[in-house]
Amino acid sequence: MNLLTDAWIPIQHQSNYRKISLQQLLCEEQTGELCLPRDDMELACLQLLCAITQALFIPKDKKVLVQLAKEPITPEDYASASREKMDWFDLNHLVTPFMQIRGVKSTQPTPMDKLLAGVADGTNKAFVNPQGLAEALCGGCVAIALFNAANNCPSMGGGFKGSLRGSTPITILIKGRTLRETIWLNVLAEDTAESVMPWYSATKDQLPNYLDRIKADAKIPASRIGLNRGLLWQPAHFELLPPQTSANCSCCGCYGPVYNGFNKAKFNYTVEGVWPHPLSSRTFAVKKGEREEKFPSFTTTAPTWTHMGRLVVDRQNDKEGQQTAPVIQQARTFMAADKIQLIIGGYRNNQATVLERRHELFSLAQGWAEHGDVIQQIISSGLAYKTALRKSLYLFAVGIKDKVNGSGVNLCDPVEAVYYQQTENLMHNSLAAIKFEASQDELQLLNKQLKAIVIDLFNKATESYRQEPKMLKALALARRSLHKSFKELEPEGGNP
Repeated sequence: MNLLTDAWIPIQHQSNYRKISLQQLLCEEQTGELCLPRDDMELACLQLLCAITQALFIPKDKKVLVQLAKEPITPEDYASASREKMDWFDLNHLVTPFMQIRGVKSTQPTPMDKLLAGVADGTNKAFVNPQGLAEALCGGCVAIALFNAANNCPSMGGGFKGSLRGSTPITILIKGRTLRETIWLNVLAEDTAESVMPWYSATKDQLPNYLDRIKADAKIPASRIGLNRGLLWQPAHFELLPPQTSANCSCCGCYGPVYNGFNKAKFNYTVEGVWPHPLSSRTFAVKKGEREEKFPSFTTTAPTWTHMGRLVVDRQNDKEGQQTAPVIQQARTFMAADKIQLIIGGYRNNQATVLERRHELFSLAQGWAEHGDVIQQIISSGLAYKTALRKSLYLFAVGIKDKVNGSGVNLCDPVEAVYYQQTENLMHNSLAAIKFEASQDELQLLNKQLKAIVIDLFNKATESYRQEPKMLKALALARRSLHKSFKELEPEGGNP
């Protein structure tokens, strides 16, 4: 199966489900959205489509990119771009199969469920996984799973290498009006690639590392990894077992040759530095004179909006900073006057175990590119009122030693979870609908709404203690703390 020629992309429009080829998607006016039984597979499929398209085409500049997003390319242009890269995307190639290494030796094959995050480990009950989801995968689903394991999932542990972005990075993509437009909006133009990767020109002819293999124990500077090589980086040694006779794929349900296992082997090397992935923001901190960069990930249960500042706003000083993903930097140059929709996803993990999947859609209001400070204020307000609530409840729980007895019951975590639930829509709507020209008035309104939620949650959390005389001092202390926090958040003052 070849990803450049075969129909492997699962599309659903209204109630019609079918698979189309990449050529059909890029060369015709196709309707419909990706359709797979798991949101992370849909996100990985979209990433894979963007990576393949980037490998085939590098628009000269953003003007050309905008034109490609508007109109389908010709079959002749597609054929010309694909001709020399057929071997890159052949899942069963005799020498260089897609995202695999030939000749992997292992004591026994690994079942396919190891390629799907959260299916084989003990946390899979937290997810909606159809029974037998990974028993046998068709070529399209196994290609998506290979790509996802290489780019988004925690490593398999025990010495297996993780992705170029580390473990479970947050991925951000721009959503277009159609699937085809979405793909092009997440392809870098040549001038953008040169600005974020000064080594772009010197490395643009590199092959993926499953074609041009690296040596064991090699030390590879990130600045020697080209755009295509980095997008299609395979960190581990995997090799699919030969496909079995035709059956229904246990993931997408389509009938055809299926795969039910693969061999895997450890392979050690070191990438020095951080490779600037087009779909990821980066944060940095200067420690002992050295700049340390990393990719944000979901490390707690805090909702995705709490990460939005570092995903869409550039900030830095002498000690720390954050840099948005190259596709966001690029979008500022030709989508600044428009609203923008973002697809944000990733996993939360504990080492090799996946605890949570995320796949969300965010909208940013018109003017987003020029008003990062206001976006940051929205996020900061949401977090500040949460902190005020936690601080007061913590004080209620512990009291003051030898002066005020606390309740001894830590209400912070459960109430924080409710705060996030009750503010989720409010934060989404604020980001999507704020009028930046009147941002101060709108921020004050947001603060009033957040304040009302905090007061309500504080009152409900402490209601059962109000009839206990021993708790009255602790309650007064906690309420005073909340008043103080409100005054700090609202310089003009005001009582809760």
